[in-house]
Amino acid sequence: MHDVPILTALAIILFGALAGGRLAVACRIPRVTGYLLVGLFCGPSFTGLVGLPPLLTTEALHGLNLLYDLALALILLNIGGLFKLEHLRRWGNRITLFSFSEIGLTFALVSGSTFLLNLFLVQKTVGEMDLFQTSLAFALFLGIISIATAPAATLMVIREYEAEGPVTGTVLTLVGFNNLVSALGFAVIAHFLIRPEETLGLLLLHMAGPIVLGAVLGFGLSIWGQRLELPSEHKILLIGGVASTVGLCRVLHLDPMLASMALGIALANASPRWHLLTQSLRQVDYILYVAFFVLAGAHLHIETLSHIGVLGVAYVVARTAGKWLGALAGARMGRFGQRERDFVGIALLAQAGMAIGLAGTLARSWPEGGKLLETVILGSVVVFELIGPLAVRHGLVRAGEVPILSLLQKRTPQGAMEGLHSVVQHFRSSLGIPAGHRLRDPGDILVRHLMRQNVETIRNDTPFNELLHLISHSRYDRFPVVDRSENFVGMIDYTEIRNLLFEPTLVALVVAEDLATSALATVAPDMPLREALQTMQKHRDISFFPVVDPDEPKRLLGILSQNDALSAFRRLNA
Repeated sequence: MHDVPILTALAIILFGALAGGRLAVACRIPRVTGYLLVGLFCGPSFTGLVGLPPLLTTEALHGLNLLYDLALALILLNIGGLFKLEHLRRWGNRITLFSFSEIGLTFALVSGSTFLLNLFLVQKTVGEMDLFQTSLAFALFLGIISIATAPAATLMVIREYEAEGPVTGTVLTLVGFNNLVSALGFAVIAHFLIRPEETLGLLLLHMAGPIVLGAVLGFGLSIWGQRLELPSEHKILLIGGVASTVGLCRVLHLDPMLASMALGIALANASPRWHLLTQSLRQVDYILYVAFFVLAGAHLHIETLSHIGVLGVAYVVARTAGKWLGALAGARMGRFGQRERDFVGIALLAQAGMAIGLAGTLARSWPEGGKLLETVILGSVVVFELIGPLAVRHGLVRAGEVPILSLLQKRTPQGAMEGLHSVVQHFRSSLGIPAGHRLRDPGDILVRHLMRQNVETIRNDTPFNELLHLISHSRYDRFPVVDRSENFVGMIDYTEIRNLLFEPTLVALVVAEDLATSALATVAPDMPLREALQTMQKHRDISFFPVVDPDEPKRLLGILSQNDALSAFRRLNA
């Protein structure tokens, strides 16, 4: 009988997530937001404010903490997996400059504003600290926590809307940098401000211990993964590895979030089968993520919104400005494109698990001032966790990296009465009584609904060695070439330049335009999917087709991949 509350809570989480997800779709907001709101309305915080009994009790939430921790560890594993050295080498120091600017400006604005506010307006002091020391401690802790970005909300929105492109890749990489710097920086600040009696060796253990543990387990799992062939074995390996990481961290009193990220980094760079491992995991991990967001919503303390005061307001405003302005400056410093400048910052606003964890650690380690800062963080997280997924969606859609079909498809295929009719007809068919059904024609979907607008292009004057470097670190095999006016020149196929690798005397003379050939097949944005598939049938060896304006053939509008087109056709024809 002791398991009944847990099972009841799990049923409420899953059925509530179904309803909340559909309602979110109807309201044209990410499903993640729907899951969070379901948890919020069913949790003890909201129900306590309105005087109702909670559907998700504090005891049930405590019993499901293991599920929450496992899902968060899996998400951080995926974020760590983005730190592939070959990808980072492709960016070089450009991504470092981008990250440094975004992190630095966020920290500077949050710490500076909270320091001045407490020093001249709030004038709060704690313990034996004077006003200046208290203001400095508040500023440093709030500044370092403000850097953290919620990996879960960001990743889930990207998956829901099938976003892909330069902005998406940059956002995910920066999320990893943010959480890594926030966790390590917090350990350093906590050591010098509230635990000065600890030795430097213990500080290094807190910082390096989780990374070493995750890396060792990652290399071990990489070796073991070489002996596994079945996708079901891959799932078991990764989930078992994550569970082992979290368990060992609890025993050793290490940070499981850092260790899980290190596990992902090690696996991504050491395992030749990393792509297969993550592909297998994606078949089962969604249900864990759904439960995670409902539980995250239930853990939100909405009552803290009334207690955050001017420090909380300053934190929200300064963090928002820091992310946006820092990303804008970082993209300029790193010579990124205009879309990275405009939309990366807004996609980094979400904040939850890492910030809550650091705030809780601070409250336990420094009760005098940590409790106040925890209230500020918890109240701010309510804001950022609710607007964060909307901001990520907005940024990626505006960047042109979400196929329009991913937005149009998010509606219920049948109403309630239609669903009842289908169930009855199917039941009749099961009894041997034929029942007709209506087919939809997916061939009427247009290319503009499937294409990706923000694509990687290569400038026509790019030298051969630089071109080879770009291609070798990309997962694509065809690349559109444009001139300085962004006019479409042609396509470069990797298979067509391999012969030059054996002609070193020609390498210094060749630029991208010399290798670009007129596209054998292009598609128009208003071409029906039916005709696009016919074009693909004639050119089966081509995986990506340029989308051009028929009236302006030199204007590249986007790229249509065979995978996107076939996936949409199967989904609509199901």
